[in-house]
Amino acid sequence: MASTAGYIVSTSCKHIIDDQHWLSSAYTQFAVPYFIYDIYAMFLCHWHKHQVKGHGGDDGAARAPGSTWAVVRGYLHKEFLMVLHHAVMVLVCFPLSVVWRQGKGDFFLGCMLMAEVSTPFVCLGKILIQVRGHLRVQEKGGTFGDFQG
Repeated sequence: MASTAGYIVSTSCKHIIDDQHWLSSAYTQFAVPYFIYDIYAMFLCHWHKHQVKGHGGDDGAARAPGSTWAVVRGYLHKEFLMVLHHAVMVLVCFPLSVVWRQGKGDFFLGCMLMAEVSTPFVCLGKILIQVRGHLRVQEKGGTFGDFQG
């Protein structure tokens, strides 16, 4: 969605500094609640993952989730760069985009939004890594061994 908005904004700007598009200001206001929600949703995934048996520690042993602060520390340790990225977007980039820009440079904002086009491919890569690991487990278990000639 961000890359589509970025494409629309950047292609509609004929003058790269002075042209404005309504979508640039609307999308930045939409993005702030999304980033806050995304941090919370990632934390909930982390929280529930550690409540599932066998996912408590790096050694594979089941462990109780512990205190809330322990889970928060584990989440921040594991997802530090993603949380930092979301926090910077909300606390730095949004105010800069709304106040400092003063309606100028929508073309460049659109170009930055188009950088998000890689996100689905990153997610697809993670999914393929998980599927490949799942297929290897099935190979060792004999599922694919039954079909060999």
